[in-house]
Amino acid sequence: MRWFVLILLFLGMVINFADKSIVGLAAVAIMKDFDLSYSEWGLVGSSYYWLYPVTGIFGAAIADRLGAKKILGFLMLTWAVLQFGVLAITALPLLIIYRILLGVFEAPFSPVAYSHANKWFPPKQRGFANSVVVSGGTVGAMVVAPILVALIATLGWKVAFACLGAASIVWFFLFQFFTKENPVEVYKEKKKTEKAQLEKFKMKDFLMVLASPSALFTTLAYFSTYFVVVWIAIWLPIYLVEVVQMSAVQMGYGVAVIGVVSMIIYIGVSMLSDYLYKKNQNWRLSRVYVVAGAMIIGALFMASITVFQNPVWVVVAMCLAKGLTYAILPIGPTIMINELPERGGLMTSILTSSGNLAGIVAPLLTGYIVALAGANKIAGYNLSIIFMAGLVLIFGVLFAIFVKPVLRRKNEEVQYTEQEGDARRSENSVPV
Repeated sequence: MRWFVLILLFLGMVINFADKSIVGLAAVAIMKDFDLSYSEWGLVGSSYYWLYPVTGIFGAAIADRLGAKKILGFLMLTWAVLQFGVLAITALPLLIIYRILLGVFEAPFSPVAYSHANKWFPPKQRGFANSVVVSGGTVGAMVVAPILVALIATLGWKVAFACLGAASIVWFFLFQFFTKENPVEVYKEKKKTEKAQLEKFKMKDFLMVLASPSALFTTLAYFSTYFVVVWIAIWLPIYLVEVVQMSAVQMGYGVAVIGVVSMIIYIGVSMLSDYLYKKNQNWRLSRVYVVAGAMIIGALFMASITVFQNPVWVVVAMCLAKGLTYAILPIGPTIMINELPERGGLMTSILTSSGNLAGIVAPLLTGYIVALAGANKIAGYNLSIIFMAGLVLIFGVLFAIFVKPVLRRKNEEVQYTEQEGDARRSENSVPV
C-alpha cells in the first residue's frame, strides 16, 4: 500500500505539472490564436499564481483536519472540470480566468502530497519519497513534453488540454477506491494525540516557528528555486526555439531530455541525503549542506548558458542546473515538517505557497525584460537567467549558514518500526 500510494502521488504530480506546463508548450499556438504580445503572455503565465499562495495554505490546513484523501480527490475533480472548460475559451480574458482558477485548485496539491507521503514513510526514507513526488512534477512538465507537443500539433491545443482533464478523472477513481488515508491502524492513537495538539494550537507559537531561521531561510531558498521552476515551465520552450534556434520537435525532445536527466540528479541528491541521515542522524550535514551545495553548483551551471549557447551545452547545463537546484524541493518539506510535525500539511503549504510567490513575479518580470530588450531578445533572456542564477546562489549560501533544524523525536525511527510490526499483527491493519 505504501508504494502504491507513492506511485499515485507521483502520477498526481505528473498531471499537476502537465496542467501547468502545457500552456508553455502551446505558447506559440496560443499567442498566435489570440494575437498576444510578450507582455500579455507574461500576464498569462503570472495569473496562475495570483491566488496560489493563499489557497495553497488554506487547502493544506483543511487537509490536516479532514484528511488528505478527501482533499486530493476533490482537487483532482476540479482540475478535470477546468481542463474540459478550456474548449470554451475564446479570448484573453477567459484564458486568464481559467489560469487563475487552475492555480486556485492546484495550489494545495503539492503540500498535501508531501505531507501525505511523509505519513507513509519512515524518516530515513522521506527524502527519497518526497523526491519521487517531486519527480512527478518533472515528468509532467518536461518528460511528457514530446507527447503533449504531438497532441497539440495533431488535435489542437484545446483538445490537448481536455485530454489532461480525462487523466484527472482516472486518477480520482484510482486514489479514492484503492488507497487508505493512514498507513496503519496503530495511527488511530497517534491521531488522537494530534487532535489534542491541534486544539491547543496557538497562532503565536506558529508565527514564532515561521520566524525561526530554519523555517525562514528554507522558505527563501525554496522561493529562489521556484523562479527556476516557473521560468522552465513558461519560458524555456520559447527560449529553446527563439534563442537556441531549435525546431518545435527538437524543443520537445530537448525539454524531455532535460526533464529525465535532471530528475535522476535530484533523486540521487535526495538518496545521498537520506543515506547520510541514516548513517549519522545529522540534519545539518545530511539535509542542509547537501542541498545548499547542490543549489550553489546548479546556479553556476545555469549562468553558464548565457555565455555558451550551443544547443548541446544548453541542454547539458540545464540538466545539471535543474537537477541540482531542485534539491530543495524534496528536502525542504522534510525540514519544515520537522519544525512543527503536528501541522505537517500547514507547514509544507507555507513553504510551497511562499515559494510560489515567485510564480507571480517570474513570468511578468521575464516578459517585461524580453519586451524591453526589443529586437535583442537574447540579451533579455540572458538578463533574466543571470537574475535567477544569482538569486539561487545567494539564498543557497544563506540556507547553508542559517538553517539549523531542531532535533526532535529521537526515537521516531524506532517508534515507526514498532508501529509497522503492530500493524502487521493486526488483522484489520493496512499492509505497509
